[in-house]
Amino acid sequence: MFENNNYDPQNQNREVVYSSENDNIMNFTEESPKKKGKGAKKVFKAIGILCGALLISVGSIAGYKYADEHGIPFIEDNKTKEITTEHEKLPVPDEENEEKKEIVSSIDRTKYQTESVLNISNEDEPMSTQAIYKEVMPSVVGITAVCQYQTADSFGFFGYTPGTVEEVPGTGTGIVMSEDGYILTNAHVIYSDDYGMAVSVTILMHDETEYDAQIVGYDVQTDIAVLKVDAEGLKPAVFGSSDSLQIGDPALAIGNPLGFDLFGTLTVGHISGLNREIAVNDKTMKLIQTDAAINSGNSGGPLINDCGQVIGINSMKMSSSYSYGSATIEGLGFAIPIDEAKKIIDDLMANGYVTGRPQLGMTFRDLSEEGYAGQSGVVVTEVVKDGPAYKSGIRKNDIIVGADGGLVASLEDFLEITEEYETGDTIRLTIIRNRTYYDVDVVFEDVKPQSFE
Repeated sequence: MFENNNYDPQNQNREVVYSSENDNIMNFTEESPKKKGKGAKKVFKAIGILCGALLISVGSIAGYKYADEHGIPFIEDNKTKEITTEHEKLPVPDEENEEKKEIVSSIDRTKYQTESVLNISNEDEPMSTQAIYKEVMPSVVGITAVCQYQTADSFGFFGYTPGTVEEVPGTGTGIVMSEDGYILTNAHVIYSDDYGMAVSVTILMHDETEYDAQIVGYDVQTDIAVLKVDAEGLKPAVFGSSDSLQIGDPALAIGNPLGFDLFGTLTVGHISGLNREIAVNDKTMKLIQTDAAINSGNSGGPLINDCGQVIGINSMKMSSSYSYGSATIEGLGFAIPIDEAKKIIDDLMANGYVTGRPQLGMTFRDLSEEGYAGQSGVVVTEVVKDGPAYKSGIRKNDIIVGADGGLVASLEDFLEITEEYETGDTIRLTIIRNRTYYDVDVVFEDVKPQSFE
């Protein structure tokens, strides 16, 4: 699995790396649905429903103990049971029992422009490596992002100790997109699944000038973020087309491996593969593979062709922990194709998030995976605070057994029923809570960061 936002306290880096450990996080790929013709659609629909901000591991728990603790009945032969009866109105749980200390940064989008700033060039004049570095380096920046988290209150020998706010810094790389300060980077540079969005971001230019940056928008699913600094006269990078790449083409990477002590490091290699389908937790991405060295701190930096054009955003590497026997990993880096990224960048500038991804704001598992051998339905494992499901009253440990009058016997059933829904559509779910059936209407909403609510 790729592990998102690993924090290295010595180098102050958070990085996406790959390890061979099977952590049982559900991965949706294009081959998972039975109907292959709708495979790709189900992949991204599933991702939308699961909500990119939550990654929940599958727990291995005993079914009978789980049922006793949560009051969940076993449902016999659900495949022959029709959901036709009128059920009670879903009661909303006591909100006081669900209060959490959260640190959320707000984003004022009124001061950002919505027009695209990324233009793809059609010029193809090869340049020397030295000329490329000289041309591109002024458009490469260092990024320092500080996330915060709230420690838990504690009770010890000396009594009560209140929780405190702790800071977690990280560094990465960015690409200047416009003269007036729009900057492109990876979402995981400024956002952490564990700590949320960064509360402060600082940009270091190649001439050591520093700027405070604002987050225009970010998208965890595609690992892309747009930042803005209050500056004029910056040198934007020239962007080329990733669609015209061929395996064997030269590829160069510029970034800040291991922090700013090695600011502006150049590595050189080739395009090693195209359209690599990489499963990153519950998201599948099609990436450029390169043997140009990419290390912690390179995240968000440019992958460049031999014309000095940015054709990818360096995002991931395969680490040496993914080894078999005495084998080690070398030269396996991955970048987001710029042609694919442009669509996301334009949406982030216009809206702050990517539109058109309907979601219910919850994660769930098959009952059979939670210790219920042969049982039907899906159990809700997490609910996004203030998301569509949450606002409708659905909570963790509810069991979904029906959707719009149809039976939900498995996760695949639920995804097949919901795949045709769009943002703004309403779905009626039949759930079980405390051995009672309830009907609840949920309105699909766009997936967007919590700070945009």
